[in-house]
Amino acid sequence: MDLTPNTPEFTNFDEDTGRINLDTFRKHYKIPAADIRAICKELNYEIIREGAEQYIVGTNRYNVSNSYYLKHAVYEYRRTMYVNKTKAGDFHEYEIDVEGKGTLQYGVHNLEEEDVKPKTPSIKTAPNKQSPTLLVPLAEVNRGKELMVRRAPVPAAPAPVAAPSGVDALQLLVSALSAAAQAPAPVSTLNPQKTLLEAEEHGFLITTEQLGQVLGLSKGTISSKKSGFRKLGFQFEKVKEGTTTLWKVKRY
Repeated sequence: MDLTPNTPEFTNFDEDTGRINLDTFRKHYKIPAADIRAICKELNYEIIREGAEQYIVGTNRYNVSNSYYLKHAVYEYRRTMYVNKTKAGDFHEYEIDVEGKGTLQYGVHNLEEEDVKPKTPSIKTAPNKQSPTLLVPLAEVNRGKELMVRRAPVPAAPAPVAAPSGVDALQLLVSALSAAAQAPAPVSTLNPQKTLLEAEEHGFLITTEQLGQVLGLSKGTISSKKSGFRKLGFQFEKVKEGTTTLWKVKRY
């Protein structure tokens, strides 16, 4: 199946080198620079600069064009915030037998461009720092029970070591635990979106401070936001619990 699209966005696509103009591709699909860079990183594609222009370069092992591979990744990312199926070569392609017309092929390769582009204005940027997972279950709030906070797991402490002569064993243990707690965790550029998606799927409510940590904004900035503000492809609605303001997460 030929999966190389023949659409206007690829006028700057070099068939010989397989490179794609980053600015042209990003503007056509209305995808923020931070998001397309994160997608390219996940697909092991590089972004190089030649003069004033930047190009996406690389290869894939599925014998499809780079333009199709990236288009499929954008399509998947817009719906799931992941590109796992694209990386695995599980492309959204299928065949249908139509009487009198034979077998017709459908999928991302001939998908209407408006189905790939966002239906709302694109976000401007996405924070790259890792945010802790601090989520409040909505069911617990509705029943009036004590709020339960699920925290990210603490790295396991190293195996105990016998204290050398003259060293306080308790002091050695405390030092080892402190070092383990400060060990850096693997960073993913898509952690904020994954955390918000988890909050929506499980019906969690997020405190103002927690939402600020996820979005990389200060608590004061979040407090000043109006109910219904949007960021990273999500909409945030204020929910009052007594004098406390919580936030409900919903994709738009």
